[in-house]
Amino acid sequence: MAKRDIAFGQFILIRYCEEYLPADKGSENVIYKTSQQIQDELSEMAEISLNEIAQKMVELGYEIGISPDGKPSWLIQRK
Repeated sequence: MAKRDIAFGQFILIRYCEEYLPADKGSENVIYKTSQQIQDELSEMAEISLNEIAQKMVELGYEIGISPDGKPSWLIQRK
């Protein structure tokens, strides 16, 4: 059952990522989101660990930058 739960969580995370594109730090449309923020947004759908989110974001080509409030964050933009 645990393997099935992981696949379900990955499906939800990938679907979430399909709404965004990786962004460049200098882009005017950049959105800064931490893994915690993504986890919070998906918490009503599935339990996904911060490490699972970070691993998938790296696999999908998202970069890390420092947000205006000084937190390491994923650089994303809406499609």
